Order: sequence, then C-alpha cells, then structure tokens
Amino acid sequence: MQLTLKVRKNIFLALTSGLLLGLPWSVSALFFLVFIAWVPLLLVEEETRDHANPYAIFNYAFVSFLLWNILGTWWITRAQFVGAILIILVNSLLQAFIFWVASRIRTILRIPLLFPFLLIWMGYEHFDLSWDLAWPWLNLGNALATAPELIQWYEFTGVRGGTLWIILTNFALLRVYYTYRRKGQGSIVPVGAATLMLLLIPIFGSYLIFQNFEEEGETVNIALIQPNLDPYTVKFDPENYAQHVEEFFRTADAIIDDETQYLFGPETLIVEQIDERDPTASIYYRNLLEFRKKHPKLNILLGVHSYQKINNEDIPPGSRFNREKNFYYEAFNTALFLPPGSESAPQFYHKTKLVPLFERMPFVQYLGFLGKYSLELGGYTGTYSLRQESTTFVLPDTSITILPIVCFESIFGPYCSRNLPKEKGFICMITNDGWWKNTPGYLHHFNFSPLRAIENRRDFVRVANTGISALINARGMIIAKTPWWGKTILKGKIHLRRGQTFFARHGDYLGRISLVSGIFLILYGGIRKLKKSRDIPIRPLK
Repeated sequence: MQLTLKVRKNIFLALTSGLLLGLPWSVSALFFLVFIAWVPLLLVEEETRDHANPYAIFNYAFVSFLLWNILGTWWITRAQFVGAILIILVNSLLQAFIFWVASRIRTILRIPLLFPFLLIWMGYEHFDLSWDLAWPWLNLGNALATAPELIQWYEFTGVRGGTLWIILTNFALLRVYYTYRRKGQGSIVPVGAATLMLLLIPIFGSYLIFQNFEEEGETVNIALIQPNLDPYTVKFDPENYAQHVEEFFRTADAIIDDETQYLFGPETLIVEQIDERDPTASIYYRNLLEFRKKHPKLNILLGVHSYQKINNEDIPPGSRFNREKNFYYEAFNTALFLPPGSESAPQFYHKTKLVPLFERMPFVQYLGFLGKYSLELGGYTGTYSLRQESTTFVLPDTSITILPIVCFESIFGPYCSRNLPKEKGFICMITNDGWWKNTPGYLHHFNFSPLRAIENRRDFVRVANTGISALINARGMIIAKTPWWGKTILKGKIHLRRGQTFFARHGDYLGRISLVSGIFLILYGGIRKLKKSRDIPIRPLK
C-alpha cells in the first residue's frame, strides 16, 4: 500500500511539472510558470534516483514530457493527426531519455543534478536545431517570447540564455524548498534572497537595455498583402491559381503609391512551380514582370514554389520525377526577390529548415525511398530539397540587404542569425499559418518573430497568408499587425539597421559549449560505470 501511495505521489508530481511546462505554450501570458515548472519533477528525481528499477525516473519523466508536448503542440493534429502523434511521441521520448541520462550521470558520479542536467539539456536543445527530426518549438527559452521587455539580453545569448536562466531559477527554488524542509522557515532567508536576485538581475538588466535602446537608421516605406487563402479549400486548388495571383496584383495596384519602396506577399503565393533557370516559362512570373513594368522602382518579395532540373546522373536524395516530361528535379519552397530595374535578375532563397514528415522525410539522404512517403498537408504533398545557393537578398547597388526567413525557419534562431549580413537592411519572414486553424499554434509561431528581431537587432517584416502579418521593431515590439483570418493589407515604415549583434557573430555558443561538455560528461560517466562493474569481485558458487 505504501509503495502504491509513493507511486501515485510521483505520478502526481510528474503531471504537475508537465502541466506547468505546457501551459506557457498554450496560454502565452502564463510564461512565468516555467520558472517553477521543473521543481516537482526534480523532487521525483531525488526520490527515485536510487530506485531498484534504474528506469523509474525515465517513466515518470515521460509522463511529464508527454503532457508538456500534448499541451504545447496538440494543435498539429488540426493539420495531420498521424504526423502530430509521431512528433509528440518522439519528442517526449527523447526529452525523457535526456532527463534520465542526466539523472544516471548524477548517480554514477555522485554530483549534484544541476551540473549534468544543465549541460546535457542545453546541449540537447542545441542538437535539436540540426538533426533531421529537429523540433525546437519547446526549447525552454522560447517560453519568454511574449515578454520582450524581460529578454533584451537575448542579443548576447540567444534563446539558450533563457533556458539557462529558467533552469538555474528552478534549481534555486528547489534549494529553497530543501532548506525550509530541513532547517525551518528562518533559514531560507539567505538562499531565498539569492534566488530572488537570480530572478531579478536579468530582468533589471533587460529593462536598462530596453529603455536605452535607440531607433536608428534611415527608413523605407513598405506595403504587404495578406490574401487570407484557406490552405485546405482554395489555396492549393489548381483551378484557383490564376485568380489568386491576379487578385494579389490587383490589390497591390490599389495600395501602392509613389512613396512605396517594397511590396511583400506571403509564402507560396505562386503555387505552380517556377523553373529557376528559365522563370519566364511561367505565366505567373510573366505576370509579375508585367506588374513591375508599371512600378519600375518597386522592390518585390513574395513566396513561390520553384524547381531546378537535374541534368546529370547524380540524383540528390528527395528529388522528384516529372513523369510527363521525363526528368528529375529538385523542388523548393522559395522566397523570390525582384529588385527594381528591367534588367534585374530574380533572386531565389530556398527554405532549408523543413518541417519533418511534412516537407521532408527524415533521413531521406540515407534512405532515399522515404522521399515518396511525406505526409499530406492540406492537399499538398512532396519532399523539398535542402540545397541553398543564396542566404540573403541584395539590391543591385548593394546598398541594402534583406535576410529572408520562410515559415518554420523562424524557430531556428542560430540559423537565422548565422545568415545576418553586416550591411544595413532588415528581416522579412513569409509564412502560411492557416494549417493550424484558430489554435495556439499560429499565435505561438507569431511569438518567435520578436525573438528573432531582438537577437539580430533588425526591424522585422512578417508577411502571412492566413496568420498574423506584422511590423516589429528591433526591440521586439510590435509596431503594427493585422487581425487573424482576414484579407487585409498593411503599410508602414521600417528602419534599416546595420551591423551584427554578439549573438549573430558567435552563434549559439552556450549550446555548443553545453553539447561538447555534456558529451564528455556522459562518456566519462560511462567509463566510470564500466570500470566499477569490472571491479566487482565474482563470488564462487557454493
């Protein structure tokens, strides 16, 4: 009976951690819960680390992280139920494994849990940016996205700095609890004061940066169009392609004036694929050229589907085959930039951070046959190529550069910052957030945009098909935004800032250091465990 009560208590604590971790991703205003969310699970770890079953803490952690993933990403089911279940299960199992490894290393080396957990978890978050099942949506530092005033120092640390802050605060609160339990209320004053300082110093520093930050740089006039095309019913219907493009340019004609310098359209505005080596073969690209003739000084950036034919026998993994014309080709989810001037050539940027299972099957480069099994999303299916030829858009006179981001890429802070040029310019993100319907999914995806603005200290133009379009300044504050699920336009001014932040120059250094240190710690713990097992004497049979 006693064992049953203890198990029930541990399950309750694990579920409490899962709830506290999941709520900030469901209700963004509850972001502060992450500063206490780990405490219940850490109590379970302390209770079970010497358990006869070495996998007990893995089981409890899985319960906790499964609830976290369900609360934080359940909305994926609105797009694809099977894919959602796979993503939730894989992510929960991986997180539970990471927590279990940290606990085992702590037990083997007989050191406080903080040291291995901090290094291994932050290393895992860094690793989760680069492998084929990358899903950094639930990286801890992302929970603070709706409080830009508190995280202005992300320009130095990126999101990983937020993860560090959250973990340290949770362990400090755990220390307060243990001190109170062992020594009573009066003894918690010193450790409580230290914990309070740990919580408040980053906030105070952020407010100082926020208040002293100055808007600088020349401004440019922009206009964007949010078409509001339902991806499940009309956007990807071939019968509607021509109508949608014509309506976009008709709207653009109505809103552009002599002062407008940039026009933006959302992700995959032109659905029918454009041959990048012969774009004029596409009637929709020719429509774009006709439109530019009427506005020769206008810079145009919008989303398209594009492709490149493969003219040799080396077929890249994930390539597609055109049965009608008998050739292989690489397909891309692309941002197209057309600078002013009739002689200006189009510039193409390929989305390379692709949604696992939907836009690219994981490990297709090793198991090529997987390419044909990508999951359908809103009537559109197929594996995209990862090949990238250009990371920025540059005006012909090289006076201004634009950092393009396509949809899912906005979650990958280090990737975006790595491409940030020193020259003056801004960031433009194109997206289509209608997949998730009216759920927390599109709201939290929107919240990543201020993070990228802060990390890079660039004004940010967000152009959505059915989500939220917005202008965001370099402090991460929203200048203007559109309503959800409405056809609308947005006009305004943005600053052209230059230079690179510390984070843009050095990348996710906290994650890299943690990953290398964590791997070393795991290897050292494994060697110690192996040596200890070999030193155990073998008793003779009686």
